[in-house]
Amino acid sequence: MPDALHNPAPAFLTIDHRAPAAVRDLLIEAEGCLKAGFLTGGTVCAQRAIQALLNHEAAEGATLEARLQALAHKYPSVPQSLFALCIRLGEAASKDHPTLDGDRLKVLAVALKMMLYEIYVLGPDRIDRLKYLQQMLEACESGSKSSAA
Repeated sequence: MPDALHNPAPAFLTIDHRAPAAVRDLLIEAEGCLKAGFLTGGTVCAQRAIQALLNHEAAEGATLEARLQALAHKYPSVPQSLFALCIRLGEAASKDHPTLDGDRLKVLAVALKMMLYEIYVLGPDRIDRLKYLQQMLEACESGSKSSAA
């Protein structure tokens, strides 16, 4: 575990306001359940957070895995390992073991937070940076054309 006194928490651990409210609320509830030792409630909330994300993004498919793969195709810049963790822990929680243990629930919660950060924070920031660069390039090119004339 990171030392909170010496190392501030990574930005992705704080759920940004740009993430869908339904997903945010369910993930916060999952973490609250985890802290209180309610692993069944935490597992259900984490699973519902995944479903809410998939619904919000209109990711279609017959199974959780298919829907997560559809979301992965929609956001290729998001590390595939995050989707794989959600498939592995999201499905495992609903089939063989109805409740994740505390460590696995923490892993799932962090994977979901990272996914939200990648989709709703880094993605839009990346687009803004590229637009800025494009505007700079266009200004250079228009400056070159006017000085050549």
